[in-house]
Amino acid sequence: MSIDPKNAAVPTDLPEIGKKDLVRRAICSRIVSGVYQQGEKVPSCRDIAGQLNVSKNSAYEAYSDLVGLGILESRNRSGFNVGMALPAVDSDETQAVLHPPAAQLKPAPAVVNCRLPAPGLRASQPKRWAEFRFPFVYNQIDTELFPIEAWRECSRLALGRKALPIWTSEAVDVDCPDLVFQLRQRLLHHRGIDVAEDEILITVGAQHALSIIATMFNDDNRPIAFENPGYQEARHLFHLYNNEIVPVPVDRDGLDPTMLPAAFKFVYVTPGCQFPTMVVMPEDRQLQLLDKAETAGAMVIEDDYEIGLVGHLKLRPALKSHDKTGRVIYVGSLSKTLSPSIRIGFIVAQREIINAAKIIRSLTVRHPPSIVQETTAMFLAHGYHDAHLKNLRQIYSQRWHLMNEGIKRLLPMFVQGDATGGTSFWLTGPSHFDADVFATRLQKRGVLIEPGHIFFDKGKPKNAFRIGFPSVPINRIDAGLRQISQEAKIMLR
Repeated sequence: MSIDPKNAAVPTDLPEIGKKDLVRRAICSRIVSGVYQQGEKVPSCRDIAGQLNVSKNSAYEAYSDLVGLGILESRNRSGFNVGMALPAVDSDETQAVLHPPAAQLKPAPAVVNCRLPAPGLRASQPKRWAEFRFPFVYNQIDTELFPIEAWRECSRLALGRKALPIWTSEAVDVDCPDLVFQLRQRLLHHRGIDVAEDEILITVGAQHALSIIATMFNDDNRPIAFENPGYQEARHLFHLYNNEIVPVPVDRDGLDPTMLPAAFKFVYVTPGCQFPTMVVMPEDRQLQLLDKAETAGAMVIEDDYEIGLVGHLKLRPALKSHDKTGRVIYVGSLSKTLSPSIRIGFIVAQREIINAAKIIRSLTVRHPPSIVQETTAMFLAHGYHDAHLKNLRQIYSQRWHLMNEGIKRLLPMFVQGDATGGTSFWLTGPSHFDADVFATRLQKRGVLIEPGHIFFDKGKPKNAFRIGFPSVPINRIDAGLRQISQEAKIMLR
């Protein structure tokens, strides 16, 4: 049975929206698609309310808003008509160009870059991961913990008339001064890093920062030393730039400097909380790493992606705090403490490096959105981030201890890593154990975990996996671990 387009509702996969917004979307969508032409009458408030299952008042408010925008016109005693012709694609010729018959379709050109990572070597979370009962995934936040009222208040202030000239103009060479100041005062100072304002560059997240660094050192033909296991997206990124990647083993103290190659242009490390094993590099090894880089004439890229989120651990100074020669390029972000979608990252380095990075940034994304920078600066300046971080540290510490106890009690068949903090756990099974298969089977139980092979060079071995806890409510942790235990016993019997 065909559906009358004039009675068609908006798509069902949209985010949850208000009833008034639902009406506005439906009317605008039908105008754009050519269902309603300029000057043509649209359904009455009563009719559209019945079609979309909303109240007549909601429909009337939506129509009134559209009249105010000039999209609809109110005709006395005759309802509403289309007052503005929105951009529409409705001609037969245009539709033929956009949607040619299958016989006319030509094969797409081949992708030239053959260094793209294989899909099986990247993290793959279901799109609707939040609908799983036990999402032990990493890099996601518990939305119940997000300080929405505080962020809304800062957004309101940033959108004020006084700030309008700041974020409406293009700012290629200048970052939000207040954000730079707040990062120096509230984050970097507590990591033992004291730098000038021209030694910081704001980026669109940490991955963007790593892309800038890869571009900056691309003409150096020496290889890149990389943690194994390590952050796979950084490894794929560096590989994409035609670099040779030399894997360096990770033990209970992080990357082993004695295993570094004789020649390398930089070493990528996560010393504060090794990714993905969560172990912390002790100070003596950090100093040894700096000595090795000095001898090789190489740089050190410190990715400080998780800044002391578990409250029972004493926060140690960053590797950058020991840097006396400007050899360390520090990369940080607010993805783990605030939200990955806000995309605020930063690079800390000598001003000559920052100046070069600024040019590269301007040639790619121009600059991070100024309105987001202003909002984030206010969020930091008003103490909201401090309070939020304190709350996260307490909650995550509680979850960490519950996870740690549960793993020891319910998952003795796996070897637990040596980490004493972080927001995930690294577990290793027998050599014949396939964590990828294990993850697939667990999904049927409503459990999500991350197979560990993606973190290793060339995707082997396959017997380790990671389970994160920020997205799992504390009252579901034990039940989720029991599901993992039951499936593990079936696979290993």
